[in-house]
Amino acid sequence: MSAFVLKIQDLDEQGRRWELPISQSWVATALQGTDLKAGAEPGSLRVHAQRNGHDILVQGTVEAGMIAECARCLEDVTLQVGLELAVLLSPEHTRPARADEVEIRSDEINRDYYGGSEVILDSIVRELLLLEVPMKPLCSEECEGIAVPARLRPPEEVFGRSAVDARLAPLLKFKEELSNSEE
Repeated sequence: MSAFVLKIQDLDEQGRRWELPISQSWVATALQGTDLKAGAEPGSLRVHAQRNGHDILVQGTVEAGMIAECARCLEDVTLQVGLELAVLLSPEHTRPARADEVEIRSDEINRDYYGGSEVILDSIVRELLLLEVPMKPLCSEECEGIAVPARLRPPEEVFGRSAVDARLAPLLKFKEELSNSEE
């Protein structure tokens, strides 16, 4: 069942505002099949929708919390998402026929389609949330990752200090000169 439904009959050219809660259970369902989980707090969807002929313009904000896994230490990372939503919805019957190759034009990026007497925003909100997640979430920039126990580390002689590649020697000399001049 859809959580974010706007009735087209309620819309006119001046538009109408909606403030809809984004429940943790909706976020959990929307994130199924991903490595993300719902955050501890519910979110909100605030939109203004108005008719423009047969098209409907929806603008607003999405705020929600998600939990991801730190790319270095694998601990939970809380992500608070606050982003803008802007989409132009056209009737389904106006959708252009697609060939095998799909080329998206710049005027189609924020365009979607609706059918029937309702505009359902669930898939749009889900897509925005997923696009907002960093590719490699970190619990902090200083995160050093998973600590390797001493018993599992290779002996120092295996990966000890290696000789500097001759091509990098000038850079090493420059580094030493900078270090000496700072002292």
